[in-house]
Amino acid sequence: MVVDIRTWEQTFQELIQEAKPWAKWTLKLDGNLQLDCLAQGWKQYQQRAFGWFRCSSCQRSWASAQVQILCHTSWEHWTSQGQVRMRLFGQRCQKCSWSQYEMPEFSSDSTTRILSNLVQHILKKYYGNGTRKSPEMPVILEVALEGSHDTANCEACTLGICGQGLKSYMTKPSKSPLSHLKTANSSPAIGAAYIPNQGKNQSAETKEAKGRGYEKLGPSRDPDPLNICVFVLLLVFIIVKCFTSES
Repeated sequence: MVVDIRTWEQTFQELIQEAKPWAKWTLKLDGNLQLDCLAQGWKQYQQRAFGWFRCSSCQRSWASAQVQILCHTSWEHWTSQGQVRMRLFGQRCQKCSWSQYEMPEFSSDSTTRILSNLVQHILKKYYGNGTRKSPEMPVILEVALEGSHDTANCEACTLGICGQGLKSYMTKPSKSPLSHLKTANSSPAIGAAYIPNQGKNQSAETKEAKGRGYEKLGPSRDPDPLNICVFVLLLVFIIVKCFTSES
């Protein structure tokens, strides 16, 4: 399912007109936007949202609270016209080996939240002095999520845009710090995170090998000078005794 840009545009216009009736803004999707690659006079805005994905191969669906959205905005003061270019970043299915990045779907509430935050950014950056500042609306989980963010199958993560890295977005923190590895093993994806495990195994094997080497060699001991002296004196006494008995 592709985002209905006409519905988004209509909602966006309603929100911006409510705050600035004379302002003229347009909203367009642009899949080529890059982080920190801005034309002169443009500003950047990034947020995350709760969304849904469906695999086009196996029809599996999943939810994520880490759907990344990148916006570039521009405004011409003398014409009071502005434009927004928006990119939605996809995610891949964990179950399919060669899955493509699927585009997110959003509920009406999540769509309103995304666009409301965008409008607040515009009001702050381009009309800041005369507007009431409002805090950004937080992400609201529509369903309980389990496990950590799947960075291996997140398009924004592979491009260095996600920003949250390996932070977990579960409803409750995991009791085991390795729970995300168990999840990755049960549902392996392309580039599954097995390298850290190999590193740990190699480190453990190295330590074990060193330990075995130390056990075989045993502790190193230097000769005791007192023992050497006693041995020399004993040897001299035996030699003198032998000569005395012969004479």
